[in-house]
Amino acid sequence: MDAWLFKQWFKLLVFPLLVGLSGTASALELLFITHKTMDSVNELAAQTAAGSGASSTVRVLSDGHLDSAIASADVVVLVGPVAVREAASLALPIALPVLATLVTREDIFRADHLSSAVYLEPPLMRQVSLAHEILGRQTPLGLLASSPERLLTLCCNESALRKMGVTPYFISDYPGMNRALVDLLQDNQALVGIYDPELFSAANIKNILITAYRQNRPLIGPSSAYIRAGALATTYSDLDDVASRLVDIIRQGSKSGSWPEPDYNPYFKVRYNEQVARSLNLVLPDENDMVTRLKDRERR
Repeated sequence: MDAWLFKQWFKLLVFPLLVGLSGTASALELLFITHKTMDSVNELAAQTAAGSGASSTVRVLSDGHLDSAIASADVVVLVGPVAVREAASLALPIALPVLATLVTREDIFRADHLSSAVYLEPPLMRQVSLAHEILGRQTPLGLLASSPERLLTLCCNESALRKMGVTPYFISDYPGMNRALVDLLQDNQALVGIYDPELFSAANIKNILITAYRQNRPLIGPSSAYIRAGALATTYSDLDDVASRLVDIIRQGSKSGSWPEPDYNPYFKVRYNEQVARSLNLVLPDENDMVTRLKDRERR
């Protein structure tokens, strides 16, 4: 019997007897695994442990004592795409619940070793709802994507996108990105940015924004990082939101044994670029009020 299985056997058969004698119970042991030491990961682990009534340990992939830490863990949380990619080499017990966070939908597209995950990026439907709340519900919106296949990997298919009231423009259908972007901006009142670091890269974002604002068209999203660059608005989940979602998942999974499917974070905030709003003569709702509106829409 390996160390992890022995620990679980002890908890199931022996530990309840000790609890009956002592009147106390042991907290879940959470193991956070990351590719390098970061204060943000330590903070995430501490917040998650506090919220779920657990204890937490943070280890890096190169830690020589990682195997013993895994043997002591009740739940493993892989932090970031590198940890997810390297998890196959960690000899994780099959029955050990493994979560992933600070990863995108694409990062875990083919990861079959996870019990659950919290996506880093906001859901596209939430970004579309944000655009409609700011610009009007009948406002035509366009989305730029490299290809239909890339769109499907990142979020959804073309049919689902059109049901949201958004028209996709695929660069693969054009001689280049600029031609696709010009057509999009001529036919729509805003560009909704998909979370695609390859398309909305440092090399492309300046050109995208300049072209959009020459047409008085705002960019919505694709994440908080683009607000400083010149996007009008976005939704995003900060470290507190990620911890809150992890707490929910750990409580549900440890209590019922049924772990939620990987999904977007229901906890989020809204961020604006007020300077861009003024240049477009837009009056933006209060950010907290906007969060309430968006959550109400998602509950319907």
